[in-house]
Amino acid sequence: MRKTVAFIGAALLTATATACGGGASGGGDTTLTLAESVTATPWDLAKASLGPESQYYQPVFDTLVRLDRNGEPTPNLATSWSYDKPQTTLTLKLRTGVKFTDGTALDAEAVKRNLLHTRSGAASAAGEIRDISGVDVIDAHTVAIRLSHPSASLLPALGQVSGMIAGPKSLKDPKTPVGSGPYQLDTSATTAGQTYTYTRNPGYWNKKAYPYDKVVIKYLSDPTARTNALLSGQIDGGTVNLNRVKTVKARGLKVATYQPGDVEGLYIWDRAGKKVPALGKREVRQALNYAFDKKAMLKSAKTGLGTPTAQLFAPGEDGYDAGLEDTYSYDPAKARRLLAEAGYPKGFSVTLPDLSAAFPREQAALTQALKDIGIKVKLDNVPGDQIFSSMLSGKYAMSYFKLGAPTGWDKVQLQLTEKSTWNPFKYHDPKADDLITRIGKATGPRRDALFKQLNGYVVDQAWNAPWSVVANAYATAKDVTTTPQAGLQYPPLHAYAPTAK
Repeated sequence: MRKTVAFIGAALLTATATACGGGASGGGDTTLTLAESVTATPWDLAKASLGPESQYYQPVFDTLVRLDRNGEPTPNLATSWSYDKPQTTLTLKLRTGVKFTDGTALDAEAVKRNLLHTRSGAASAAGEIRDISGVDVIDAHTVAIRLSHPSASLLPALGQVSGMIAGPKSLKDPKTPVGSGPYQLDTSATTAGQTYTYTRNPGYWNKKAYPYDKVVIKYLSDPTARTNALLSGQIDGGTVNLNRVKTVKARGLKVATYQPGDVEGLYIWDRAGKKVPALGKREVRQALNYAFDKKAMLKSAKTGLGTPTAQLFAPGEDGYDAGLEDTYSYDPAKARRLLAEAGYPKGFSVTLPDLSAAFPREQAALTQALKDIGIKVKLDNVPGDQIFSSMLSGKYAMSYFKLGAPTGWDKVQLQLTEKSTWNPFKYHDPKADDLITRIGKATGPRRDALFKQLNGYVVDQAWNAPWSVVANAYATAKDVTTTPQAGLQYPPLHAYAPTAK
């Protein structure tokens, strides 16, 4: 079971590279400058999402546990933990002597307030710990987390945004982050929405794990701008498009390619046909699955990297079933027949968000494949900073998207329940609902069997039209060393270090 996360989503704005890059600053202090593909949503963790934007939080907010390179939880703010026999209460022993940057001590009460506050939100960080039914303070440095049912996802979640701990005094009005992490935000060198600068927290307990004196994160959503910033030395790390890997390597930069577990494709938000009636018919949704030549798309858009798929779950995740991968072959003639059987012999019309700025090849392939089976596509040139909010508000019946999560169960929580963040039309199905409820209460082989039943049902009902488990490429400067972590789109902050000479 894959235990760490990659969220979600997509760099959607155009931007230009600005300001100076990484390496050593004029005063001799070392500075790490990274590029982010999405904007920050600081600093309320109840409104936080997982994935790329977590890089903005990592410098200031420490987590209860730390996930190692294999996604396994190791001590951090919590030094040890144990479950009770029913696996519904997790007791954590907390590190002593830790303080937030406002001088407040980190204790069990602070952890309780944070977990309940984050859980109260509606974003994906809240969804990760929705199974928490209560938190009890046992003593100043012992906290017991109660669950509504056993959950294999809790400990991995506590090593990510859901397990980040903010100063309790800042929870009500977090205009500026107050944490106990390795850095603190330098507001004088920060421009919201563009550049975020962090300087050392002098009281941090684990300074050796973070060798840089300063961290700068720049918002650069445009992939060409990121690549140019890397090549010119303005940044020390950032994702690059797969078709630019050879160019970047030829210029002497380091590039790691890996699969974080994200699944990309056509995500069908309007499965009940509220906005586009055709999508309410199973045959139509199945037709969409037959429309895509996944192998050709990987070759043309991804330089052959990635793995074709027909399901939301990636290999190694709960629910993954290799036997489902051949459910939908590339068969546009069959797609057209299914459309005709559903009452749409001439296809139908649909409006999609135009994501060409960030995903030109993916958008072009999607648009052409739909046109080839008779679907009339209108592209909506919505401002990049409104794409996510527009999707979540139900503006689009379907769109290109990619989704990742810590475990198969987390993907269920993110996309397949009525309350899921990425279920903007709040679609639900009694059979799927029943399976999800039973999975939540089951353990062992019974849970595995139920998970595969759910996956098979979702694939048969064609809730989405997945294309591939994507490959990522992450580049760093010559003098920066980092290693991608299992399941993460971006290396975690503690994974960066100066290259040994």
